[in-house]
Amino acid sequence: MLAYTWLEAKAQFRNRDALIWRLGLPAGVYVLLTLVDGETSGSNIGRMVAMAAFGAVAAGLFATGPSLAQERASGWLRQLRTTPMPSRTVVVAKVAVAMAWVLPSIALVAVMGILLTDIELDPRSWIELIGLMWIGSAPFAALGVLIGLAISDAGAANTATNFAFIVLWLLGGIFTPAGDMPDVLAGISRKLPSSGILEIGDSVARGVAVPASAPALLAAWTAASGVLAALAWRRLGRR
Repeated sequence: MLAYTWLEAKAQFRNRDALIWRLGLPAGVYVLLTLVDGETSGSNIGRMVAMAAFGAVAAGLFATGPSLAQERASGWLRQLRTTPMPSRTVVVAKVAVAMAWVLPSIALVAVMGILLTDIELDPRSWIELIGLMWIGSAPFAALGVLIGLAISDAGAANTATNFAFIVLWLLGGIFTPAGDMPDVLAGISRKLPSSGILEIGDSVARGVAVPASAPALLAAWTAASGVLAALAWRRLGRR
């Protein structure tokens, strides 16, 4: 599995355009918003966490869904099916590589928060914030893998990845907090994984205990997406 994961990582990180887009966009948007409204006080911490979550969702989804769609269209996935590699190996490797994209994306947003604002966190809290939000990005990577494996048409898979990103961004609490939504939408928002990673980030940033419901929500989404992705991989081999 390690050999395949390393092969996937090298292939992904050779794409310089994707590297700039996935890693630089969240930090760039955060810097732009901060400079435009001049909000550099400690209250900026909510925006920083939201943009870190934005980066986790974007990097996790787009490092898996579109690339898998291209591999499926090119026939590469069918060749992999001829190897004795278990389905879980493919899914876990794809998720691991996607999470390798997420970590620097979150870290860059945090660095911009340190440089541009008066947010006061001790080194341990910064490490905890980045680390827990990185771990919490697993469901987005797993969801991207599921989309790439379940949808046969590359164009449709790309569209589905973009749709999932928009839903998680707009409805999942990143763009608008769940508390500012109508009751029905707020209820849906709190069930999405983006809400879970936001809750973890906000809790760590504000120095309060992380509610057990947040990691439980993320674990449930990761497990469900991972199992469905493994089933989609097996189904692909029967075609």
